[in-house]
Amino acid sequence: MRRRTRTILVTVTAVAATAVAATAAIALWPTTRPGGDPALWPVETLTADPAVALPYVLHVTPADCPGLSLSSPVPEDSRNVPGSGSFTVDLGGSHYALAVCLGTVEETGGARRSVAEHIGADDVLEDAVVWNRNATLVDAPYGELVRVDRAYAATSPPRLTDWLVDHGGYTYAVGYLHPDDDTGRYRDVEAMLASVTWDQ
Repeated sequence: MRRRTRTILVTVTAVAATAVAATAAIALWPTTRPGGDPALWPVETLTADPAVALPYVLHVTPADCPGLSLSSPVPEDSRNVPGSGSFTVDLGGSHYALAVCLGTVEETGGARRSVAEHIGADDVLEDAVVWNRNATLVDAPYGELVRVDRAYAATSPPRLTDWLVDHGGYTYAVGYLHPDDDTGRYRDVEAMLASVTWDQ
């Protein structure tokens, strides 16, 4: 009887230990979205094509954030209002460069986190899904950018490329919005990004 009791106790103990181990494994199991680990993202260097002419200097003054300046192939658009939520540069032919301040790093979690948490399908609005992919770290003259491509259907090519950067305690995004299968102004936007200077 004593041997049987001992066997039952050993069995119960083993089962309990297995349950604890399984619970710990579940708790420690990575919850990062596929493609959402910044340590695994490729790294590139931002280079400005010297053939891209940027004769105009535009000043971006987003709401509630320090401003910045960038050089542009086109002049200032009069529809941009200082202190507005976003800044648009119309490059022509349905190609646009966009700039916005997303908020403080404390609010956004920073550029890396802002991208990592939304990799894959992301419900941005009711009945609207954006597919975020190809996260890449980009070394720029003023710090690290995080680039991400965004598409409006799972199998569609990207329509928007965003570069996010943390500066002065704020997270900014510069985007390139373009038609399907037409990224003809990509080098212009990269050159604009390389030209950025900060107000503070």
